[in-house]
Amino acid sequence: MKPTELHTLFSAKEQTLLIATEPARLAQLSEDELDDLLTLVRRARNKYTKLYRRQAADLVAASSSRRGTSTSNQRTKRKAEIFEDALARVARSLASAASATAQELKRERLDAARVAKGTPDIAQAGSRGSAASSPAGIRRQAKGPSTSPSRQASTKSQGARKQAKRDSR
Repeated sequence: MKPTELHTLFSAKEQTLLIATEPARLAQLSEDELDDLLTLVRRARNKYTKLYRRQAADLVAASSSRRGTSTSNQRTKRKAEIFEDALARVARSLASAASATAQELKRERLDAARVAKGTPDIAQAGSRGSAASSPAGIRRQAKGPSTSPSRQASTKSQGARKQAKRDSR
């Protein structure tokens, strides 16, 4: 979007909203602030999308034809597109922030569980040798051409069926 387009298309409030969706500014916001911004941008996008559709429908009804309706309300359509792009930027930034928060919380929970259990840290356990390099309870990842998720699920279900057959005897 060109800077001149920002001034000619949007009101001051909408300009402020769009400026807040610039990547540099999004990086400074917290997850809650991003969530609030996402709501505001979504409302603006919905407003202009609905307005564009209503205008197009009114033009079709007035002229009894679809001819020429796409060129008459390009300004509203452009506003909806710009807000759609802004919404995508904010949503990506929010997803990234939420993922980082989730990873941090997971790490904190694992650390708390490790402390409660009395298990040493992974870094300390790795210094003793290769046998203790992975914490207990974590499986080794299979590598090779036959390790697709569906193949692994099939193998797991075969084992479950065999066990069920044994249990039924």
